[in-house]
Amino acid sequence: MYGSESLSSQTAAWVEAIGAIAAVVGTGWVAARESRFARRREERAEAAALRKEARTELATRTAALNLAILASTQITDLHVQLSDEAWRGRVARVSASRTLVATERMLTAFPIQSLNDAAAMVEFSRFPGFLAIAAEIYANLERAVRAAPEGERDAIFEASNKQMERLDASTKKQLRALRKSLNLEMENRTSRHE
Repeated sequence: MYGSESLSSQTAAWVEAIGAIAAVVGTGWVAARESRFARRREERAEAAALRKEARTELATRTAALNLAILASTQITDLHVQLSDEAWRGRVARVSASRTLVATERMLTAFPIQSLNDAAAMVEFSRFPGFLAIAAEIYANLERAVRAAPEGERDAIFEASNKQMERLDASTKKQLRALRKSLNLEMENRTSRHE
């Protein structure tokens, strides 16, 4: 009897030991599995945050470029208008300088530090100045045309047109430099191929 009791107590001890080992292994397996899932969730969250940050950065760079394009376009349009003799008669009645000043305000209100690149900040910072110069050229033209006799107005327009032509060329050159510093040419090529 002792033999059978001893065998059954040994068997019970072995079963209990195996159960304890299984419980430890199971707990370890569950903990490792939960750790893997948590790590994957963190990796997905981190990847999503990086994608959001990249989209925000691209949107900021694109907004800066679009504002600069607006400024450049306004200067080009003004230059084209100064070359148009039919339009010249309207200078005494229509003021474009207010539009230029409004765009200049948008440019100066742009949070330039959000570009996170010193070269891009420097290139962008020149556009409010270009608009201020264009507004000044146009305001001087308005005053001079209003004050001048009819026969002297063509010379005033030609002088203003030459100033605006130089400014237009400088602005376009600056726009190319800004586009390059913002690295948007590369982004546009990449997004087209995706």
